[in-house]
Amino acid sequence: MQSLASDPRIAATTTTIPHPYPDGAAEQWIAGHAAAFKARQGATFAVTVRGDNALVGAVSLLDVSDPDTRAELGYRIGVPFWGQGICTEAVVRVMEFAGESWGLTRIVARCMARNPASARVMEKAGLLREGHLQAHIRKNGRYEDVLLYGLSHASRREG
Repeated sequence: MQSLASDPRIAATTTTIPHPYPDGAAEQWIAGHAAAFKARQGATFAVTVRGDNALVGAVSLLDVSDPDTRAELGYRIGVPFWGQGICTEAVVRVMEFAGESWGLTRIVARCMARNPASARVMEKAGLLREGHLQAHIRKNGRYEDVLLYGLSHASRREG
């Protein structure tokens, strides 16, 4: 994960990954996964390529809210694996897990407006664009617009 996240093209188009990616950051990030999963606060899944099992990225459920049956989706895929449908497939599978295993009815996700590939992943996975937040984050001294996406199946759990 350290080598995948260290590519400056990853950091340039994500809201949270810094560049340079600090030594030890991947280990620190991974170290929190088991506790978050056990507490149902989050879940991070490794993304691998069929037949190879080489790590190509990760898809996460973040900020899980059991009372609201909601989570935020996050993902990172290594540059050599962009444009192959791998990320979309992984996102769909994690969303299925969210609904079937944890009973979540709402998934939200966001990306920088200048990252159309990430927006396409969300759209192909069935999320709908819900908003455009102008100058929502500041990264590397530059204000960035953020696109907000979501999918709701709230009627499944009402009552």
